[in-house]
Amino acid sequence: MSLYSNICFYGGGAWGQALAMTLASVGYKSTLIVSDKIREIEINNHISKKFPNIQLNPLINASVNNNDIIEHCDLMFVTTESKRVMEVIKKISLCKQEANVVITSKGFASNKGDLFSDIINRQFPSMNISVLTGPTFADEIASNQPAAAIVASENLAHAKSICQLFHHSNLRLYPSNDMKGASVSGAVKNIIAIGAGIIQGLGLGDNAKAALITRGISETSSLIEKLGGDPKTAFGLAGIGDMTLTCSGPHSRNMAYGIQITQDINSNPKNLVEGLNAIEATLKLSEKFNLELPIVSAINKIIKKETNINDTIKQLLSRPIKNEFD
Repeated sequence: MSLYSNICFYGGGAWGQALAMTLASVGYKSTLIVSDKIREIEINNHISKKFPNIQLNPLINASVNNNDIIEHCDLMFVTTESKRVMEVIKKISLCKQEANVVITSKGFASNKGDLFSDIINRQFPSMNISVLTGPTFADEIASNQPAAAIVASENLAHAKSICQLFHHSNLRLYPSNDMKGASVSGAVKNIIAIGAGIIQGLGLGDNAKAALITRGISETSSLIEKLGGDPKTAFGLAGIGDMTLTCSGPHSRNMAYGIQITQDINSNPKNLVEGLNAIEATLKLSEKFNLELPIVSAINKIIKKETNINDTIKQLLSRPIKNEFD
């Protein structure tokens, strides 16, 4: 029997619907908190504009009356875009003191490098906070295709309880106690994906992309360690798993933006590109800890048009020789 009787998703977009479908596949009811009445009606009639070829499970409901839902839920998944998470945190005050919150949005809370999980922990110390992250494209999750991710929490028992909730679904979850590492991995991979798009747009080949991903993981691991997390997290599902997917799949907005840069250096992204928001925070953290992040810095210079792309690549290849894991 589940510990959670009232489950809600704050955010009724693609990711919220996909996770709700996964829970419904193993028999759990949930409510999606949505921002407009039209989406509420669609979802309550099992229609998804996000996944038009999929009928939503009848165990999924939607509501625009978010205050009432939040007050009664004992498990809330935050499934909004990262830029809206700070708005959601204000709503968390309506939850029960002992409520459980799972953050699935990937990114930093501010351009200073604050983590969403740290902010919620400070404001609501009695709540169990966790981060669900990993290589998961929403459309594949909604289609019930197999995937794996992690749930990280300072309270490992809480992380395990969330994993248990999804047990026997097609989403395999692994518990972790490294919330910092999980959060940082989810943010930095979006920056590296912009770099992967630049490489693809220039036709530089798979060797270059593999090198970018591997060294990007190295930079992620170093930053995690400076923040007090476990550097090994960068080499698991939250790190190399998610980064590989985001740097390879056609769904990635960040990678698409990188390709766009090579086609029109003056173009601005039409859709949310999480990597752009993460760059400033990552570089401020690198300054704070006196940590070299050459790939992140190079991508930043290209985006800001401070340097020619080909010159930047030459500079990276000409850096002083050092041991791989130094």
